[in-house]
Amino acid sequence: MDKIYHFSAPGRTEIGGNHTDHQHGCVIAAAVDMTTTAEVRLNGTNVIRVDSEGYKPVEIGLNDLSVKESEKNTTAALIRGVAAAFQQRGYKLSGFDAKVKSTVLPGSGLSSSAACEVLLGVIENHLFCGGALDPVTIARMGQKAENVYFGKASGLMDQTASSVGGVVAIDFAEPSAPMVRPLRVDLDALGYALCIIDSGADHADLTPEYDAIPREMREVAACFGKTVLREVEEADVLRELPRLRKAVGDRAVLRALHFFADD
Repeated sequence: MDKIYHFSAPGRTEIGGNHTDHQHGCVIAAAVDMTTTAEVRLNGTNVIRVDSEGYKPVEIGLNDLSVKESEKNTTAALIRGVAAAFQQRGYKLSGFDAKVKSTVLPGSGLSSSAACEVLLGVIENHLFCGGALDPVTIARMGQKAENVYFGKASGLMDQTASSVGGVVAIDFAEPSAPMVRPLRVDLDALGYALCIIDSGADHADLTPEYDAIPREMREVAACFGKTVLREVEEADVLRELPRLRKAVGDRAVLRALHFFADD
């Protein structure tokens, strides 16, 4: 009988720092007890098959891991992108079958895509790399899959929070090597509870609107000759408000002020 492996990756919630990661800012995030799990078998082929409960099965051939425009915004893109990240690091993958279940609902704001990416990264790290890759590296590989293959310009918070687990403070001043610091938090002792509530809303189809946020923040930074808002002083933005409003519009300016408040 083929050996069966079991893997999981959690969803995440953002505690502090909203849309700060893609501007090289700081966040506090936490993994939650809503997870994506997989039962995995090696299949002896060159094909990765992912059968997610409630969805059509997806197959990806390892002989072609190039970006496919037709796969943008699909699970297939994430599977292909994560596999490509391992291949680019010189690891040899082989086919496997994964039966996936998830309580991280798509469009819920708990980052189901990051949980999927991290899950795939953990599977492939264990099966083909001997566990050589650390959680932040797996997070970065997942982010690349989401940015390049899936087509969403996410920062690195979602993947890092899911991959590292627990409650973490993350400083993205250097995105290729973020500073991740675990936090010891006893919510009960502090008199708090973290509640995940179904609001009835769904942002699964809002990728263009999401992409506008980092783009407009960068437009403000560009007015000061900078790339991201972490490199800009809030006092300079406030002093230059009339010029900025004419150059990039009120929404971009408000988003820049939001960054400073949350960072």
